[in-house]
Amino acid sequence: MGEIMQVSEVTALLLPMFREMLNSDELRTLRLEIVAVDDWQGAALEDDDLIEHNSAIARWRIMKERGWSGGLRVDAGPVDLVRSVQSDLQDFIAESRFGWGELRGPRDLP
Repeated sequence: MGEIMQVSEVTALLLPMFREMLNSDELRTLRLEIVAVDDWQGAALEDDDLIEHNSAIARWRIMKERGWSGGLRVDAGPVDLVRSVQSDLQDFIAESRFGWGELRGPRDLP
C-alpha cells in the first residue's frame, strides 16, 4: 500500500470490519460511502477516485442513523487505517439507539 489508494481499495479493507462489528439486521441496513473530508455532506466519491492521507472520510448509515470516521489515514497502512475507522464505528455504535452502551470488538481483523 502506498500513500494514495483508490476508494474501492479502502472500501474493500473496511467492509470486513463492518461485517465483524454489526449484527445481521444492522448489516442489512449499512450504506457505506467514502466522501471528501472538506465536503462530508456531499456526494460519495467514485470507486476509482484516489484518496490521499486525510483527504476523505468514511460515512455510513446504519439502522437509519448516520455516522462518519475521522480522516482516512491511508499512509498509515491497512491495519492502522481499519483500526482507526473501527474506533470511530465503536463510538458510533455505543452512542446509537440500536447499540446504546455496547462494546463490540474485533476478533482478528487485518
